[in-house]
Amino acid sequence: MTALLTTLGGKIPDTWVSLLLLPGLLFTSVATAGRLLGHSHPFDLHRLLHRINDLAGDPALSAPGTVALATVLALTASAGISLLAASLAGTVERLWLGDWPSPLAGTARALTRRRGHRWTTAQERYRTALTARARHAVSGGTGAAPPDTTALNEARNRISPARPRRPTWMGDRLVAVDTRVHEAYDLDLGSAWPRLWLLLPDTPRNDVQAARTALTSAARQAAWGVLYTVPALWWWPAALIAPLICAGAWRKGRLAVGYFAELVEATVDIHGRDLATALGISCEDRLTRENGLEITRTLRKGT
Repeated sequence: MTALLTTLGGKIPDTWVSLLLLPGLLFTSVATAGRLLGHSHPFDLHRLLHRINDLAGDPALSAPGTVALATVLALTASAGISLLAASLAGTVERLWLGDWPSPLAGTARALTRRRGHRWTTAQERYRTALTARARHAVSGGTGAAPPDTTALNEARNRISPARPRRPTWMGDRLVAVDTRVHEAYDLDLGSAWPRLWLLLPDTPRNDVQAARTALTSAARQAAWGVLYTVPALWWWPAALIAPLICAGAWRKGRLAVGYFAELVEATVDIHGRDLATALGISCEDRLTRENGLEITRTLRKGT
């Protein structure tokens, strides 16, 4: 799934004005206005207008050459900050997906173990409930009603649809697609996806791409939230803006990851048979474990 995200991420078009320049201009404006206001008068609009008028009234600053230079510098600064946000978004995305750097390896392992313990407990509760429901049915419905297996199944899946292998929910949600596809079809998704992608019609292809774009957009929003902690050094309201932006971005990222994972798994379920047929593997009714294993052997080319 990591390779899949990287491949799709490289195909996402960026609209310079809407995605980069405008957020950069907004950040520059907030940072500049905050600098003029300071901590002591954070919401004094009259003070801000007075400071701006003082600057505008300076003959040296109102000269055409100075105005042109200031405009160029503002646009350059905005573009530079926007590029920084785009670069930082990649780091945010890796952290969200549990791909943590070496200094955080110990923390990642501890969180993964904790998530694994919670998942195992939830899985045992679910299996116990299934057993109780089966016994209840065999006994003809006598005795106490068994636990709600649907609720227990959902509680386990809220942790992860498969045994956790990453320190974050988003990372496990994507890794679970690999696990579930392999368990259902004996299919190596990493090898199969590039070929399957070539066979997809426009509609499912666009849906998958849109979900990937949504994840990138959420990570970029989180990156802007991190950057807004800088103006907080001289304008304290920015310290309130930053966590709100990050919280909204995190929520959007979870939704995007969940939707993306569902689409990828659904694509394999629906179009996996097309891949087998394209590779010359007999698959008359539906994709089976035998078909999936044959696809995997064919695509790995004996390796």
